[in-house]
Amino acid sequence: MFKKSFIFFLVFFFVIALFTIAPRAETIKWKLGGVHAVTTPETKGLNYFADLVKKKSQGKFIIQVFPAGQLGKKAVTLVENLMMGSIEMFGNVMDWNQHLVKDFAILSMPFLFKDVSAVKRFQKSSIYKNMKERMIKERGVRIIADNWYRLPKVLVTKRPIRSLNDLKGLKMRMPSLKTYFETWKALGAKPTVIPWAEAYLALKKGVVDGMDSPLGSIYGMKFYQAAHYITMTNHLVAPFNILVNEKSYQKLPKSYQKILLEAGKEAGDYYSKLVVDSFKVDKVKMEKAGVKFIEIDTTPFAQEAAKVAERFEAEGMWEKGLFKKILESQK
Repeated sequence: MFKKSFIFFLVFFFVIALFTIAPRAETIKWKLGGVHAVTTPETKGLNYFADLVKKKSQGKFIIQVFPAGQLGKKAVTLVENLMMGSIEMFGNVMDWNQHLVKDFAILSMPFLFKDVSAVKRFQKSSIYKNMKERMIKERGVRIIADNWYRLPKVLVTKRPIRSLNDLKGLKMRMPSLKTYFETWKALGAKPTVIPWAEAYLALKKGVVDGMDSPLGSIYGMKFYQAAHYITMTNHLVAPFNILVNEKSYQKLPKSYQKILLEAGKEAGDYYSKLVVDSFKVDKVKMEKAGVKFIEIDTTPFAQEAAKVAERFEAEGMWEKGLFKKILESQK
């Protein structure tokens, strides 16, 4: 009897010790940088993504979202930090990927894509797939989600814009992207490079007279409070995407890689619906605040922009013939 009790005690002690000594899976914490304000659909989408990752990993994989330029006001700085691995993730518009692979610059060419459907067709092409693969191999950065479809970009100005003539001399906020800067300069504006996180103050203080912005970001960024005219140029439809440092990604267990991909896609579907639903409400609020929405014929704008694109291609900003291929694919 004593022998059986002693054996039972040993087994019990061994089991307790095993659970006490056995290593527990450590919680992984990553930083995700962003430049959009807390109240914008972009930041809401990133927070939704982080929540999904936490839920799917049962709290073992935490994505810490730092919006509004908290980790760096300039998107270029965040891209550099991502490549170095000082941050693991970055969420921003896909045309900024041109700082990694130059062909992505084509996505920042105003008036190239007619609509989101045209962008989706492009994303299925071998050209786009090659661009993504090059970004991994050459820059160590991977796209884990690219289905975050935004509303098109429009002009937000202090005076009404109804034609190319109205653009002449307009002090216009621009990001540090050559395609943006040179195109709007050719259209008659006077571009000034200002980080996205500082754009509202620039408008409010009169540093600039206008800017371009995704339609879905105008209310959340409060641009409408400083500039009361929104011209529906619909000149750019580049999607938002989530980038990850490739070395960090490869260090993850396969199960966590799967979680990132699944959460990124689900959050993209959420975001794409959110921007549409939010704008319906935001538009009414902006109109009540005195904002005027202006519809115009953008054909003259597109014709002038195409001339700039041809010059860019000749300078080697992207692969030769890419501009024409994309235009013809939309016919």
